[in-house]
Amino acid sequence: MDEIGQKLRNARIKKGYTIDDLQQITKIQKRYLIAIEEGQFDHLPGDFYVRAFIKQYSDAVGISSDDLLEEYKSDIPNAQPTQETAPEETKTRSI
Repeated sequence: MDEIGQKLRNARIKKGYTIDDLQQITKIQKRYLIAIEEGQFDHLPGDFYVRAFIKQYSDAVGISSDDLLEEYKSDIPNAQPTQETAPEETKTRSI
């Protein structure tokens, strides 16, 4: 998946932007921009943010996000949704 990051990084460099410039433009934290470029998507807060940040980043550097998002979608494992269990009900007694 670091191919996505490489494409974004190359487009950023071609535009003449630094990571700091991109942080100002996108309002995405620098650490997340670096993680995206390095393909370390597990360092981001969640899948929704990964997709949103890829779109925002690609828009800022002038490349289409459609192919990148499709590539990201095809690279992520098909994880089973986690089932959340409800907390056990507690009973209170008056004395």
